[in-house]
Amino acid sequence: MSGVFASGDVITAVSPDCLDENAVARYLADDTRDDEREAVRAHLDTCDRCRDLVAGLVRTMVTPEHDDVLPRMLPRGTNLSRYVVLDPIGRGGMGVVYAAYDPELDRKVALKLLRSDLSSTVSSLGRSQLLAEAQAMARLSHPNIITVFDVGTWNDEVFFAMEFVRGQTLRTEQADGQARPRRALDLYLAAGTGLAAAHQAGIVHRDFKPDNVLVGEDGRVRVTDFGLARTTEKVDARMAGTPAYMAPEQWRGASANERTDQYSFCVALYEALYGERPVRPVGERAASGPAGFPPPRTARVPPGVVRVLQRGLQPEPAHRWPSMDALVAALREARRPFRTWALVATAMLVLATAGVWGQHGLALLRVTRELTTAAALLPGLLGAQADLIDLQAQVGLGAEGVLAAFGLASNMDAALGLAEKASEHQIAEAHEVMRSADLPGLKSRDALLLVNSWGSVVFNLADAEANGAAAPGVPLLVGTMDGTSGDELWSLATLRRIDIPLVRAPRDDDLLLVSARPVMRGTSVVGAMLTGSWLDRGLLAELGRAVGARVALHAPDGGWAGARWSVVPPVGKLVHLQAEGRELAVFGVELGTPGSRTPPGEGFVYRELAAESGLASPVLRWTLTLASLAALAWLAWRRWWFG
Repeated sequence: MSGVFASGDVITAVSPDCLDENAVARYLADDTRDDEREAVRAHLDTCDRCRDLVAGLVRTMVTPEHDDVLPRMLPRGTNLSRYVVLDPIGRGGMGVVYAAYDPELDRKVALKLLRSDLSSTVSSLGRSQLLAEAQAMARLSHPNIITVFDVGTWNDEVFFAMEFVRGQTLRTEQADGQARPRRALDLYLAAGTGLAAAHQAGIVHRDFKPDNVLVGEDGRVRVTDFGLARTTEKVDARMAGTPAYMAPEQWRGASANERTDQYSFCVALYEALYGERPVRPVGERAASGPAGFPPPRTARVPPGVVRVLQRGLQPEPAHRWPSMDALVAALREARRPFRTWALVATAMLVLATAGVWGQHGLALLRVTRELTTAAALLPGLLGAQADLIDLQAQVGLGAEGVLAAFGLASNMDAALGLAEKASEHQIAEAHEVMRSADLPGLKSRDALLLVNSWGSVVFNLADAEANGAAAPGVPLLVGTMDGTSGDELWSLATLRRIDIPLVRAPRDDDLLLVSARPVMRGTSVVGAMLTGSWLDRGLLAELGRAVGARVALHAPDGGWAGARWSVVPPVGKLVHLQAEGRELAVFGVELGTPGSRTPPGEGFVYRELAAESGLASPVLRWTLTLASLAALAWLAWRRWWFG
């Protein structure tokens, strides 16, 4: 839009459609130059809406005597009472504002000198009332109200000495685009607080608008020009407030009160938020017509603020807010991007989510600690099995009769080169000794092979009648001839390749714990023992009871005992594994490390995580998590959108 708007003492074209209400008011007040008046008249000839506006303004006027007096500008250095005039800093419908110096208090002040035509026509009663209201303002101290230092008369003209504020008007800040919705609400809340304080002191503004609000460089908002409209109306009713911000009752010529200020305040705030004033009838119809709603949807204004404005813009004063305090309180609550209950609900939701995840985390921590402890015990327990085999070999094979039979089967003279190697007869005699020997613990195993020093089988537990055959060339067994002991885990694949006879049928879901020990007579190796036991035939259960968890072993040849997982979990840390529809917590350790006396491979302790329900349910955890993220995202969006 263009038209004209008032800026200082100049009227500038800004809209091709309609005239600004303030410009029309100045035109009717005869406060324009000749060329500007001609521009307004030319527009009125072609615009019905602006003619309606002029008609409405005329209803608020009395017909004054012709007065050609314009505000008289005081020259710099003029002594006005005790003040020294510096420079004019603004002019309004009621007078001129000067920057001035107060030599007594050594400070800069703002002096507002009422127009000479107003002062000259104010009766003594009206002047007394004007001074009384100004003195009331001087007694009112509030951070959001301009401070009035002094009130007096000079050459029969009324003046006010006020604090000098470095800054700009609220309208200028809005025009500069600095007042985003949230910033605009902050500024108007401060201004509304000042209005409410004035109302509590019995003072009504009657002409609230962005031009009458100063925003200092310190950011503080101050409302100016209080309480003058009612007094001046009694002597010059040409300007009963600013038309664009006037309440319907002002158009009707009714007296103004605190709720009139509410209406003006809401019009100004609406304009700041939406970039335009609320649509309402003009001219004679403006006295009874309400401001138009709903407002534009393009502005980022919280819905609660719209409801506050809608009530404050009601055409009937009784339907507005009961007080300015109530309006400010409602606006302060509505300006928040979200209500308190939403913030509390989100906080409770986040806390609940943190609680269930915390409970889950503590449970995992407990499981981790327990499995870590159990895994640390596993190498020692497997090493104890090696010690047990050593003990059984020492007890069973250390008897003098057994060692003598080994010596006979090995033919020590042959070993010294004094005779041929042992004969079949000697091996058969040794075999009978071994078959009849007690050998506690050894003959209960799944494999037992006794070999003489020449590599011939002396005794095979799987075939008690056989003897004299060549022992399998297993590196583990060959190494014992040098006096070295060893342990290994063999799967069915290895057993098939080596072809060692077993007491029990081989199993493809188990591992054979194989141990090889040299048989010593004095310092001489007279033979070797190879023994084996299936792990899943009781040994794993014993290990599980000892460590407090289930146990699984994995052999280097890829075989498994106690479990059969498609992947080998990493060792040294807790992992979760899905196996056969179950969720397992697994912790693994490396076996066969130097000094551990354990067979090479990996050992795992694991525990099935019970199906959680109630507060521990994973469905509940993830539902709460998604709900919390959605709530936080909604709050963040509201904060950004309405910020």
